[in-house]
Amino acid sequence: MELLARNPEIFLLVTLNYLLVAIALMHLIFKSDYPVGSRLIWMAILWVIPALGIAAYWLVWYRRQGRL
Repeated sequence: MELLARNPEIFLLVTLNYLLVAIALMHLIFKSDYPVGSRLIWMAILWVIPALGIAAYWLVWYRRQGRL
């Protein structure tokens, strides 16, 4: 908890990132129609590439749905 006391902004950004990753993973598992191989690749991207992985997932999802 020393990180929270010294740098609350970093702690909040990391927490927000993992919250968004968890939401994206729930969507990926329960609402997407990707095959299993694509789901595993997206899971790796979401965990390895923090902010860009989340943005890329939703951008691709909206394009597949025809919203963009």
